[in-house]
Amino acid sequence: MRLRLFLVPMLLLAACSDPPQGGELKVAVIGDGTLANHLAAEATSATLVQRGANGELATGLATSWRFLDDGDALILRLAPLRWPGTEGKPGAELVANDIVGSLRRPRSNTARAVLAEAGLAGRNTARAPIARVVELLPRPPTPFLLDWLAEPALALHNRRGMAWPGPYTESRANGVITLDRRRADALPDARAARIRIEQPDVASAVRRFTAGDVHVVLGQGLAGLGTVRAGATGRALIVEPARGVIGLAINPNLPARGKPGKAGLLADSQLRRALLLAADPDALANRFALSALQAQNRLWDDLPLPADGRALPREERMAQAAALLAEAGYGPEVPLSLILLIPQTAEADLIAREVAASWAPLGIALKIVRSAETDPNDTPRHDLALQQIVARVPDAVAHLARWRCGRVQPCSADADRLINDARRAGTDLATRAATVMAAETALMADPAFIPLLRPVRWALVARGVSGFETNAFARHPLGRMAPPGAGSANPG
Repeated sequence: MRLRLFLVPMLLLAACSDPPQGGELKVAVIGDGTLANHLAAEATSATLVQRGANGELATGLATSWRFLDDGDALILRLAPLRWPGTEGKPGAELVANDIVGSLRRPRSNTARAVLAEAGLAGRNTARAPIARVVELLPRPPTPFLLDWLAEPALALHNRRGMAWPGPYTESRANGVITLDRRRADALPDARAARIRIEQPDVASAVRRFTAGDVHVVLGQGLAGLGTVRAGATGRALIVEPARGVIGLAINPNLPARGKPGKAGLLADSQLRRALLLAADPDALANRFALSALQAQNRLWDDLPLPADGRALPREERMAQAAALLAEAGYGPEVPLSLILLIPQTAEADLIAREVAASWAPLGIALKIVRSAETDPNDTPRHDLALQQIVARVPDAVAHLARWRCGRVQPCSADADRLINDARRAGTDLATRAATVMAAETALMADPAFIPLLRPVRWALVARGVSGFETNAFARHPLGRMAPPGAGSANPG
């Protein structure tokens, strides 16, 4: 076997011996709750691999690891830990069979999906050769195996369903999530003694941050960014690009009013293609005047420029779009009327207005419907829906798989085949990248989604907060932070 990588961060047994910092870190999270729940799960979970303050991979229940056979196998060595005991008696030692059993008993659909992406869904993909060594044999292998192992969905649990105690305990009351540090030697290196997570509206969050009542405000996406830019000054505001895409999901199944049973307007592939070509991501990005918010005309941000019509100059794209619309019987004299569903935020309004303006010269009339204006128990009528999709792991194959047949319509059998080929390429990065590019092109030949912008995450961070580090992943584990006055970050 050839050694490909050996990693020993040793954060659990680090030479830095300073005790964990204390104090209460007060956090406000803006969004639909997804980010708040993820941050809480991350702080209360114990996984083989964790995220550091820079979003980097760090030790968790595993103190070291190495890849063998060019990435086809992963060996992890476990920390010398014990399960919680009872009645003053120490618990059993953590052993490799505990990890293997936990991986074979996924507790949720999310855990099953993560195991599938990690290549660990098969029965023979995890072994326990000796007591404190775990061997993983992902099928197919993935260059993002460690990233998937850091997901909270893969937190360790025993046969009875008891989770390994993470660094924090969680309680919820009146919409507030409270995380209390469990013990001084918790994993990972828990710093704040208590973390209080609230989910106010953005205006309240900015006021409380300005008054010093909140130390960190985290934005799940674009929502609230305009209010924050207007109300925050100095270096407090941080905006970071995230991996994924902001764009318009196409609903081809909305029949015209009074014509039940008829196919939706956007069941016509010519119309879908025309909308894609007529979109103007560059003008949209310029409207926000924010360097971190970049135009994106691909489903994944770091793919090369597309070789199809999306790479043409704006004038040529509009001409092609007009021709496709005319073939379908639409134009300035016979408008194509569509409904766009958006969240009720100022940022979504700006995107919707800019999209409507870019399409109007072609005779596309866009009616904008805001989600909060509809009954949440009903599916609002719409042809298009504004969505922000942020990838959990920087894995382009997993990201493109959300547009596979069986998940969305329309779909592409060719793209499905290419996504499968990319996954089978494993750690052959050149083949994987080329196949991903081909899959994305196939998906855009008959689009189910119109990309517009690269997603961002934003934050307000008070002076004196330690452990918040800007990074390429826009990931900020709360357990790595300490509030003002609680001391500086450990140098190790």
